[in-house]
Amino acid sequence: MNWRLLTLLVVPLALAYAPGAIALTPTEKNLAFDSYNNAFYVANGGNGYYVVDTNRGAPGRFHFWKVCEQIEAAEDAYDRTGNPAYRTLVASLLNGLNNVISGTTDFASWNEYNDDVMWAVIALTRGYEITGNRAFLDQAQWQFNKVWSRAWDNQLGGGFWWRADKQTKNACVAGPATIAAMLLARNTVNTGYRSQADQIYNWLRSTLYNPSTGQVADHIQANGTKVWWAFTYNQGTFAGASTLLYQATGNASYRDAGGLAVNWTRRNLTGQHLADILNDEYDANGGSGDTAGFKGIFVRWASKWAGAANDASIKSWLSTNANTAWSYRNSSGVMWGQWWRRTPDNYVTSWEASPGLAVSQIPY
Repeated sequence: MNWRLLTLLVVPLALAYAPGAIALTPTEKNLAFDSYNNAFYVANGGNGYYVVDTNRGAPGRFHFWKVCEQIEAAEDAYDRTGNPAYRTLVASLLNGLNNVISGTTDFASWNEYNDDVMWAVIALTRGYEITGNRAFLDQAQWQFNKVWSRAWDNQLGGGFWWRADKQTKNACVAGPATIAAMLLARNTVNTGYRSQADQIYNWLRSTLYNPSTGQVADHIQANGTKVWWAFTYNQGTFAGASTLLYQATGNASYRDAGGLAVNWTRRNLTGQHLADILNDEYDANGGSGDTAGFKGIFVRWASKWAGAANDASIKSWLSTNANTAWSYRNSSGVMWGQWWRRTPDNYVTSWEASPGLAVSQIPY
C-alpha cells in the first residue's frame, strides 16, 4: 500500500482555547490515520513496523510494549472502518512484532515485564478477530498462559507480579490481563479464560481501586503498602476491563465501577493547560518516555465504556479532546501528546504521536 497518497492538509493556526465537542468527520479520522502511517510506517516484506521517530529509527525490543499499543491504534482504525487495506496493515504489523521487533513469537522468554506481554496478547487477539489468522490467537493463548504460570499467586490475595523480581503487584498488569482474558474467552471454548478474568478483576477491584472515588492505585508492594500514583493508563484499563465484564454479564456494578474510573480521570487528570483536556503526562524522557503514550490507552477504553454505558457526557468530552488534538496537528497531519499547542514539524516520536492517533479513531 502506498501511504504517501494524501489529500492536501489544511492546518489551522494555534488556537487560544479548546474547540467545542464537534466530532471529527470520517474523512478527518481517515486522514489522521493515513498521516500517521505516512510519517512512521515501514512496509518490510510483510513484516511492517512503526519507526521510532521522524528520523526513521528502527524499533527493537526496548520499544516492544509501545509497538503493541501502536498496533492497537491501527486495529482501532480497522474496527472503525472495516477497510480491507487496514486489515492487511494490521497483519503486517503483527508479523513485524514477531519477526522484527521481538525476533521470536515467545515474548515471555525474553521480556520479564508481564504487562508488556499482556499488551501483546491483546494486540494478537484483536488481530485474530480482524484477520482470521489462527496463528495469532494460538500465540496469544500461549503467551497469556506463560504469564499466568509465572506471575499469578496468592500472595497479597492474588494478582500478578509486575516483573520477575516479584517486588510489586501492579494495576498496569491486572487491567490489561483482565482485558486479555476476556478477549481470549470470547474467541475460545472451555479454556478457562473467563474464570481467570473474574479472578484478576476481582483482585484488582478489591485491592487497587477506591470504590468511593474511582481512583486506581498504581501498585501494591510485597509488604502490603499501596502506592496511589495516578495514571490515565491504569484508569483506562480498569474502565476497559469493567466494560467487557458489563457487556458479558449485564451486571450494572461493572458499568458503574468503570464510570467512576473514567469520571475520576476527567476531574483529576485534565486541565494542565486547557480546561477539560487530558494532561500531557510526559515524564523526564519526553516523547520517548513511557508515560507520553498513556492517554492513548485511556481514550480507547474510556470510549468503549461510554459506548456501552451510552454516556453522552463522556462521549462529548472525548470528542472535544479529539477535536482539540486534531486542531494542533502539524503540516503533515500528525498530532502529538500535547493537545494545547501545535505539533512540531521537525521532530516527533511515533509513541508521543500515538495518543493523538488513538483519540482520532474513537467511533463518535
